[in-house]
Amino acid sequence: MKKYNKNYFETNNYKNYLDRKDRYFKTAEELYQTLNRIGLLNKNTKILDYGCAVGFLIKGLENIGLKNVYGYDISDWASKQALKNNCKLINKLKGNFQMGIFLDVLEHMNDSEILKVFKTISFDRIIVRIPCSIESKPNDFFLEISRLDKTHINCKTQKQWVNFFKKLGYNKHFELNMSTIYNSDGCFCSIFIK
Repeated sequence: MKKYNKNYFETNNYKNYLDRKDRYFKTAEELYQTLNRIGLLNKNTKILDYGCAVGFLIKGLENIGLKNVYGYDISDWASKQALKNNCKLINKLKGNFQMGIFLDVLEHMNDSEILKVFKTISFDRIIVRIPCSIESKPNDFFLEISRLDKTHINCKTQKQWVNFFKKLGYNKHFELNMSTIYNSDGCFCSIFIK
């Protein structure tokens, strides 16, 4: 998709995106250590990184030893980079995954687009990191950097996101608070379980 071309990954919040590989590798380590300890992730878990961009998180998880990590991205440019990095990509929205990872992607989609994903792909549990609003200003992203990205079209409070995922059958959730991804007023980080 043209609006998510190479230029997109070099501007706004994504400035120097291609220099963030180490950060995503650290996120992969933290996710594995945290979720493996409580039995929600192991080296055979089938994972889809939805909105995988160039595949840094995929490669980080594979480096730890996870064997079934796939990616999907609507950006033709990012998908080509991920393939160059030997990432396994799906090109059709279908299948069953034990875990879906949605880091900084759902704010780019309207509700009907999100619902379409969850109608065609089954996830037992999902990890989300979503820029959000706060109760006192529910229609405006809390963080300025989130407001500056014109492709951010879905603005909800954390409570509204929780209710959205409950309607999709995810009745349990807990916040994720690690050094690389964490819950805050302006960013909702959580794992949801069916």
